[in-house]
Amino acid sequence: MKTIVLIGGGSATGNLLRGLRQFPTNNIVVVSTADDGGSTGVLRRDLGVMPWGDVRQCLTELAYTAPALKKLFSYRFAEGALKGHSVGNIILAALEKVTGSPESSIAEAARLLNVRGEVLFVSQKPTTLSAQLTDGTKIESEHEIDEPTAQKRAMIERIALSPAEANPRAIAAIARADAIVLGPGDLYTSSFPNLLVPGIVEAITRSKAQKILITNIMTKRGQTDGFSASDFLRETNRYLGVPKNRSVIETVIVNTQRPKPALLARYKKEEAEFVAPDLAARAPRGARVIALPLIANGVARRARGDTLTRSFVRHNAEKTTEIIWNLVQ
Repeated sequence: MKTIVLIGGGSATGNLLRGLRQFPTNNIVVVSTADDGGSTGVLRRDLGVMPWGDVRQCLTELAYTAPALKKLFSYRFAEGALKGHSVGNIILAALEKVTGSPESSIAEAARLLNVRGEVLFVSQKPTTLSAQLTDGTKIESEHEIDEPTAQKRAMIERIALSPAEANPRAIAAIARADAIVLGPGDLYTSSFPNLLVPGIVEAITRSKAQKILITNIMTKRGQTDGFSASDFLRETNRYLGVPKNRSVIETVIVNTQRPKPALLARYKKEEAEFVAPDLAARAPRGARVIALPLIANGVARRARGDTLTRSFVRHNAEKTTEIIWNLVQ
């Protein structure tokens, strides 16, 4: 059985996990501890617990339990004092208090949901993400980086994380992986915070696994404005500590299909644009490009009570994960 390690979390990673269910793979997700928005942020601030949102979503996608129990973990209150809160986040926060350990909380939830695979925090304590912008502005919140309140904002120059100590289980998972997958998802708030934890980049570069990047379908305001596929790869290699014109990433999976005009118009209101698939002519040495139409049919809908902005055009999970599966054969 092949071991696939996905580094990220969130809706995009959950989508990939749904696709990987069709293959005999051992799926391990490594998620950031910097999330401080939405239900996760409220529970983190009020209770002093870990940021549980990405863990909850990934556990639910790895679950082989009764549909009603999966729906319970995903249910989000749309009104009242609990408006915006996910039941799964509350359960995981309570388990952390009961067990006294984030790892024990995940283990108990995994047993409850009959999870096949693993979800691991990249570090053992909550962390704070900050960003330095090109105009000198500093932002001290993952949520503010992710969803800027200002209408116009300078580009991100670099991000930083504190405090950060690697989870040994995350290091061990990367070491035994057959494939390591970064993306799709928000670069600076989902993928890259994991790479800032000491020891994670070194573990990735040492690993003999296939190192795969899946570029996004659309840009995101305040993070990847104007980015093409080559920019996603360039920035990923930069955070992996690679000199220019070199690549730790061995395979880049790029979507070539433009969303329908009506969907592009919706994204335009969010100041997001289609990510141009320009890598065929601009890939650095050592990087193979797989460029195909990979947009899923239909549009993802935001759950009632969800206060965060979500992408509504997603990758076709079956097609995308079939590419990953073929790469590890």
